[in-house]
Amino acid sequence: MNNKRQQWWKTGWSVVYGMVTFLACLLPLRALLNYHEQRHLFRWSGYYLREQTASWNGWQELAVSFLTQFFYVGWLGALLVAVLAVGMQWLVWRLMCFVRLRRWWLYPLSLVPSAVLVYVCLLPPRYRQSAEFRELISYDYLMRTHQWETITERAATTAPQSEFGVLATNHALAMQGRLPDDMFRYRQTGPKGLLFDDQQQEPQTLYTLSDIHLRLGFVNEAERLAFNGMQQLPDHHKSGRLLRRLAETNIINGDYRIARKYLNFLASTLYYGSWARRWLSHLGDEAFVEQQYGAQRQRRTADVNHLVAPDKSVMLTELVRQNSTNRTAVDYLLAYDLLSLKYERLLDHLRQVQQLGYYSTMAPRAVQECIMGNWVLYHPDAKELPIPVSEEVYQTTRDFIQNVSKTQNVDDPSLSEPPFSQSYWHYHVVTLQQQNNVYP
Repeated sequence: MNNKRQQWWKTGWSVVYGMVTFLACLLPLRALLNYHEQRHLFRWSGYYLREQTASWNGWQELAVSFLTQFFYVGWLGALLVAVLAVGMQWLVWRLMCFVRLRRWWLYPLSLVPSAVLVYVCLLPPRYRQSAEFRELISYDYLMRTHQWETITERAATTAPQSEFGVLATNHALAMQGRLPDDMFRYRQTGPKGLLFDDQQQEPQTLYTLSDIHLRLGFVNEAERLAFNGMQQLPDHHKSGRLLRRLAETNIINGDYRIARKYLNFLASTLYYGSWARRWLSHLGDEAFVEQQYGAQRQRRTADVNHLVAPDKSVMLTELVRQNSTNRTAVDYLLAYDLLSLKYERLLDHLRQVQQLGYYSTMAPRAVQECIMGNWVLYHPDAKELPIPVSEEVYQTTRDFIQNVSKTQNVDDPSLSEPPFSQSYWHYHVVTLQQQNNVYP
């Protein structure tokens, strides 16, 4: 093979390798880049540079933080990894040439050390070994980027295997206004699939838990979860995502002095800096704050102790009472009653939210199924239902109850086929028994 063809051969291998690396980081590994980015924070300041270069570990963190800051932008992070991978491959080839392994057909071997190094550095052991951790990383990225439809489409195709996946799916449904209607079309595991404590949880879940609590109106809890997430980062690392959340919660609460501390910290960063500097120039401007965070201020509750109670219904009720426009809290309240199997409480809460103007014409589908099924079990005349029920819900619920009564077998395959498998009563009768869990 002549020299020109050999050169094209080697260039082609490098280009293909770079493109494969770029596409892998941009598509299947995009969530992993997000995971790395939010666990490091590079600051463009002299103090930070002096602090990091004072020790060997500091030099390592400096290099890692400098690279991972670009992972904030998906295509840029993927391009950076691809360029580094090809650069390392070229260095390996130069080393091979130095030791007289320069034959053209040996060129593909120069890709191996580079690929192994990228694999080891980019994919942490837990990511390689645990499907549940990979699912967590993926759902966290989708939640952070508000890809609600993508989350529900994924959950419909492949049921979440972790509690966190169920949590993310339910929140995505709530953000689409579908939670009390469609929640049982997806896998449910109980009340913890809506809200769960941060104790003994994977630290990575604290990022999303903080997001959910802030959207609901639990501002102080969102702040506490973000602070705990920061404390659990290894080697005193910082997270731009969590620092921004701490600044946001203090702005919403009007604690501008504390907010300024976090904003000053973020002001020297690349991708959070413009946001932080804009807020530094508007702190104390109540009109601007109201324009940006007025909705969160209206929804917030001052109570900080609700997570110590096993039943979150009380605090969700308080959120609705404080702000009747909080539609997300309304849907969470009804869904929590459904997952807790609290029929009487659900009926009371439905009447309360109907007085506020929600579901005044027709209750959500899952609520209809729950109320109708419980009613006909104890009332011979189903025409006296306490709420209107659609013909489809009436027929499906009646057929399901009759089928269970006739077969006395919750493992009957017909119960796990649509439409039965996508109903409240499948969750109540089949799922909970299979899980062998007892809920309050």
